Amino acid sequence: MTADVARGREAIAWVREFSPVLDGHVRSVLSDGAIDGRKVAVVVHLEAKTAFLALVLAEAGADVVVAGSNPHTTNGDVVAALRADGLQVLAHEDAGIAQWEQDLIRVADTHPELIIDDGAELTIRMAKHRPHAFTALRGVSEETTTGTARLEAMHSAGSLPFPTLTANNARCKHLFDNRYGTGQTTIQSILRLTNRQFAGATVAIIGYGWVGTGIAAYAKALGARVAVVEVDEVRALEAYMDGHEVGRTADVLPKADFVITATGGVRAIGAPEFASLKPGAILANAGHHDLEIDVPALGTGREVRPQLTSHNLGDKQISLLSHGALVNIAGGSGHPVEIMDLSFAVQGLGCHYLASHDLPAGVHVLPKELDDSIAAARLAAAGIRLDQLQPYQLDDVSEWIG
Repeated sequence: MTADVARGREAIAWVREFSPVLDGHVRSVLSDGAIDGRKVAVVVHLEAKTAFLALVLAEAGADVVVAGSNPHTTNGDVVAALRADGLQVLAHEDAGIAQWEQDLIRVADTHPELIIDDGAELTIRMAKHRPHAFTALRGVSEETTTGTARLEAMHSAGSLPFPTLTANNARCKHLFDNRYGTGQTTIQSILRLTNRQFAGATVAIIGYGWVGTGIAAYAKALGARVAVVEVDEVRALEAYMDGHEVGRTADVLPKADFVITATGGVRAIGAPEFASLKPGAILANAGHHDLEIDVPALGTGREVRPQLTSHNLGDKQISLLSHGALVNIAGGSGHPVEIMDLSFAVQGLGCHYLASHDLPAGVHVLPKELDDSIAAARLAAAGIRLDQLQPYQLDDVSEWIG
């Protein structure tokens, strides 16, 4: 289908209608000129919500270049709309790995000062392929758990020469985006792609971080029996306390009708685990990496429904959704607008904070007062007012310390 500028603009206008924080509070903060003239690269799943963030930054004076953080999640209509509005977009719909890699290198060659990244995909490629542009960076604001882990590993190795902010660790990001956003849209996409039901089904979730927690809650609400595989003892205990079955892959997978990966790592499930799957099991990925499911180990598949491929493993048939890419974005519409209003508010304020402060190299978290300001703006947009603690409600420590 040919990309359509009007469709792209309509999608972005819909996002703006339900993004009061980004369209109000963040615009107000950015109006101080801190990012005016700054070269900012926005490398996130390139659809309408990302486009609106890019436009807010551009309208605040930033010189914005936009690319996608995944080869399978770029929307052609949105790309066309951004280009028509004068933004530099280095991305292609259904690019494939090679083209996507090339696009990221082209972004690096624009010499951005600041990056809003997802999975540190641009950051790590600049470090490897464009070291001079990498060392000249003023800072990076990172979206995901995966990207945060990559940046922390770089810092530990002494190879992160500039400050970064982990947007993922801001409360207004992970408490809502990872849990409610991914939880809701992962289930929506799986049900849409398969035309199956969760009520009465057994759903195995690999990983019980914020994403896995959210998916489990939504699956359970739809009547599924949820089983969790975790390697972290505390998270496994949390899953158990939340009422889910917890066990090893060898115990959980033989009963699972649906298997959803949510680890942020690679090969969370591969050939050794495939042997434990029951016939007819459906695999989906909700983590950052397209490599969470070892797709090559499944062998050649046959597409029997859009984005649903059937694979023969010996005497059993297994189905894979969205070719192992993020199912809620590649196979759906991504997070709800209201959720991304919060997440991209964190990214917008994070970019502004990096531009206006001299931070030491390393991985930092958005200051609490900025995080709180996002929540306050969202509550105000909903017409919600809060009480303030009164002096008589405060503990007077002077009474019991000398």
